[in-house]
Amino acid sequence: MYAGGVLKRINGLTYDKLSYFVRAGYVTPKKIKKEGLYYNDFSEENIQLIKRAWRFISHHNVRTRAAFKRAGKEGEDTQLSLNLK
Repeated sequence: MYAGGVLKRINGLTYDKLSYFVRAGYVTPKKIKKEGLYYNDFSEENIQLIKRAWRFISHHNVRTRAAFKRAGKEGEDTQLSLNLK
């Protein structure tokens, strides 16, 4: 999914913040080449990670690095609980 689709799914997230998350390495979307330009293609896992981190950042005033660290751990916990069933 391209950046516009991600922004529609996550309330309050701006293009600038999303671009920062990619530049800083918090998320690593695939690069898709289209007509000589490269676009970020975000996976569903990327989107869920951003959504969890954004909740920490916007609702709980957590700094970006800590928010992504906690969001990653929260995602791992979900995966573990899904695998145990």
